[in-house]
Amino acid sequence: MISQKMDDAHPIVAMFPLRSPTLALLAALFLNGCASTPSSRSVEPRAVAPTETLSERPIMRKEESDSDATRSLSEWVSYALANNPRVTAAIANYEAANNEIDQATALPDPRLNFRYFIDEVETRVGPQNFAVGISQPLPWLGKLRLQGDIASEKANAAATRVSTIQNDVIAEVAHAWYELYYFNRALKIMAGNRDLVQNLERVARTLYQTGSSSHADVIRAQVELGKIENDLASLTDREAPLLARLNAALNRSPQAPIKLPEEAPIVDVPLNDQSIVSRVIGNNPELRALSFDVAAAKAARERADKDFFPDFSIGLDYIATGDARSPDVKDSGKDPIAAVFSMTLPLQRGKYKAGVRSAEARIAAQRAQRAQHINRLEADTVSAVFRLRDARRQIDLYQTTLLPKANESLAATQRAYSAGSSPFADLIDAQRMLLIFELAEARAIADHNQARTTLEELIGESLAPAPANQGVSQ
Repeated sequence: MISQKMDDAHPIVAMFPLRSPTLALLAALFLNGCASTPSSRSVEPRAVAPTETLSERPIMRKEESDSDATRSLSEWVSYALANNPRVTAAIANYEAANNEIDQATALPDPRLNFRYFIDEVETRVGPQNFAVGISQPLPWLGKLRLQGDIASEKANAAATRVSTIQNDVIAEVAHAWYELYYFNRALKIMAGNRDLVQNLERVARTLYQTGSSSHADVIRAQVELGKIENDLASLTDREAPLLARLNAALNRSPQAPIKLPEEAPIVDVPLNDQSIVSRVIGNNPELRALSFDVAAAKAARERADKDFFPDFSIGLDYIATGDARSPDVKDSGKDPIAAVFSMTLPLQRGKYKAGVRSAEARIAAQRAQRAQHINRLEADTVSAVFRLRDARRQIDLYQTTLLPKANESLAATQRAYSAGSSPFADLIDAQRMLLIFELAEARAIADHNQARTTLEELIGESLAPAPANQGVSQ
């Protein structure tokens, strides 16, 4: 019964007329073991897999439409996450690492052996013509499990690094966006200042014509106007590289149009330094990825210890035997079947010890890399918190004190100059001071948002709720 079932179940067995129930049972167990996939994986990827598969992601640049130019920052961030090639590469690395788990935990392929006897081996029951055998290598207990652990930890690290790249891309888009905000504000401020100086030049010329002012005032106004127009031209030329920087993060052509941002939120962030640092250390995705790298190195160290133990192989050999030359020989032409067992001899102890030392060195390297990353995270966090706090202080200073005073000073100086009680130099100085303060306030708003973006990149999550107030476009 067993022999009949085996003959029907597997073509290789059909070649061998199994006459022994014991051998038939051994073959059944062996072939069943070859056909099944071992469940040796001990660690599944714990990181959340990306929602998109690699085949669903674009790699080539998309064609821009007119509606693309009017997106908001959040819409551009979503666009970048869907189209940026670095995110695509990170997802591809994760998919590759995840597929390596099954490769690491699978049994080695069975071996099919064929032997042809050039000189037939004469036996009592007949000459042996050829032999066919199949065998299954079996690694030492725990080797496949540890290989699965290594591959799983690497897949965890790759999945977590998808988040690292996504955070980096978000920060890249946001930094470029807020730099464009500053450019747009500065462009409007300098254009308004040019109009102001043009008006001052007309006033100075009128007073000169009436004899109430000197020609030097007109010349000074014209010099100041020329300087502002030159600065405005230089600033205008910055638009192309700024747009190219943002478009590069979006995987768009450098000249693709983008509507310049008009405002930037001023988000108040609780700035307890130790609390922020703790959140960064606890949530930073790259630090989690490095922890998975350490775990993979530890599993590799344990796997290296297993090389000191032998691997085995079990199988069956079928020997084709011809009819006996002597007549009336019992079992004439009977084809024997042999159970085969073999094992490796791990004699190269020096090689295996070197493998252990190499694995231990990798553990030390991964731990040191993780420790260095913590040091860098702490330094970057403290620096970002300082820039955030400093920018917020400057915003308050310019908006509540310096800008109102500068506007008041310019208005008072204009009245005094028109009345002839103040020199034109004071008027130019007041105008120049207002320009400096307006540009500095716009720069502080951009710096505040960029520092907050850096903190959010380090933490891996949004920092604050709603904006407290809005930056004025002016």
